[in-house]
Amino acid sequence: MAKIYEYHWKAVDRFQQKRKGSRLSSSREELESMLLMKGYEQIRINRNFVLSQNPKREQISQFISQLALLVNSAISLKQALSMILQNCRNIKMYQWLSELILLIENGYSFSQSLEKQDKFIANQELQLIKMGEQSGKLGIILTNLAKSRAKSDKLAKKVKKILFYPAIVLFISLSLSLGLLIFIVPQFAELYGTKEKALPLITEILFSLSQCLIEQKHLLLSLLLAVVFFLFFAKRENGFVRLKMALLSKLPVFRQIIQQARIVFFSQNMALMLNAHIPLDLVLKSFLSEKSDDPILQKEVEFMLNLLQQGYPFSQGINPNVFGLDMPQMIEIGEQSGNVANICEHISEMYQQKLDYQIDILSQLLEPMLMLLMGIIVGTIIVGLYLPIFDMGSLVE
Repeated sequence: MAKIYEYHWKAVDRFQQKRKGSRLSSSREELESMLLMKGYEQIRINRNFVLSQNPKREQISQFISQLALLVNSAISLKQALSMILQNCRNIKMYQWLSELILLIENGYSFSQSLEKQDKFIANQELQLIKMGEQSGKLGIILTNLAKSRAKSDKLAKKVKKILFYPAIVLFISLSLSLGLLIFIVPQFAELYGTKEKALPLITEILFSLSQCLIEQKHLLLSLLLAVVFFLFFAKRENGFVRLKMALLSKLPVFRQIIQQARIVFFSQNMALMLNAHIPLDLVLKSFLSEKSDDPILQKEVEFMLNLLQQGYPFSQGINPNVFGLDMPQMIEIGEQSGNVANICEHISEMYQQKLDYQIDILSQLLEPMLMLLMGIIVGTIIVGLYLPIFDMGSLVE
């Protein structure tokens, strides 16, 4: 795979207007040649040194949306990918698109190229693209995928906001507390150290904790750096994401939100694939991926698939403890009426509305509760420092 670099360029166009921009290219010479072909003169190119990172989910969603628009405009797949490649600003995504174009030129279908690359596209989406190619409705499938991703991205942002807001507040509280313990508390310890009067228990605890932190500051700093590096490198690792999901699922505050988000994700993808006439067993198999970050969903889907292969109805494999009491009953109605896809779509919309409401309520409740918690932590330190001053007669000679 050719190395790709990011370059900033400045030039003058044929109308003597100054132009500038940034572009990915394999070499300075290749970029200069491309700019000359466009009629630019007085070209200056500087390399921008950046770390290559995986594209964000929003960037892949934008790619699918753009591809759907181009394919529906009767532009060939290869040409559509080339047009998107020209405006790509992510190095890893640029390399991925380049490889896709190369595979298509070598005779592979779009779905086969995606499968060989095995990056950035979920199994459910790959199954849909395969069906779109076979039915000649790739443009329609890509449009539906883009709409589905837009809904999922919107939901993911809401869930992420409600999950990480408490973490941010706790981080600020701990930072303030450490700042007080390391820089402010020692000054009070020096002031009260000259007095013979016994200090309150809370003040003694604060002084001991402050002294311990100062004495172990190198260990504390090393531990902090280790945690930062671990989170930076592990945040995209599948095992770490699975562990995080498992822990969050056990917290009472977030358990119901994660459960309902799981139901929305599952039913939405089920509806999308069943409407594309993908067989139910293939639909369920598409959820069984090593890249999945939800071990609970994987376990339940394996159970559903096992029962389905033994000849049991799909509805009997749905665990009400995981998917709620309503879903198995509604799926059973869908099976009897031969309309499972529409039922799944209805379930997705119903739980989406419930989830939106719960997130709005929880966000309104969490803010004052977390502010109160931060006030208690910092307030306890302040009270502990100033408590001895209330007995000024004993401290001031």
